[in-house]
Amino acid sequence: MLFRKVLIASVGYFLRQDCSIGYEAGRILREKGYEVLELSGDVFAMVDELRSRPHEVLILLGTVQRGRPPGTIEVYEFVPQKFKDYLEAADALRPSLEGRISLQDLLTGLSVLGPVARKVYVVECEPPVPEPGIGLSPEGEKCAERMAEKVIELLGHV
Repeated sequence: MLFRKVLIASVGYFLRQDCSIGYEAGRILREKGYEVLELSGDVFAMVDELRSRPHEVLILLGTVQRGRPPGTIEVYEFVPQKFKDYLEAADALRPSLEGRISLQDLLTGLSVLGPVARKVYVVECEPPVPEPGIGLSPEGEKCAERMAEKVIELLGHV
């Protein structure tokens, strides 16, 4: 089986303003000539899509609300979360099954369902405006541009 070395994938939620920053960062990267997969749907659909595209390194783009200052960008290597039992793991997957689409849900899914790549890197932004609405805030647009720059930097190291 031939492996493409790096797969870039974005996750977002269009109906919550800056929670779609990952998609915008992906669009910026595509304009620069990079291939970026847009992920959507429940966590099982997203993991299946990733598994259908062989790769060694995965770079995920998106937003996660962690209480940091708005617009904070973090780049890190993903370490799967540990669960004490199957019930705890199933409970962690529940928000995705109820229709929520987020990078956090995908990371939880990767923790439960197992790896899809040798290494997974995450480029995430604390959404400046996570409230319901369509379209990015000016701060969200800046965050998407900075995320795209971080991905290009990361590609130079993987």
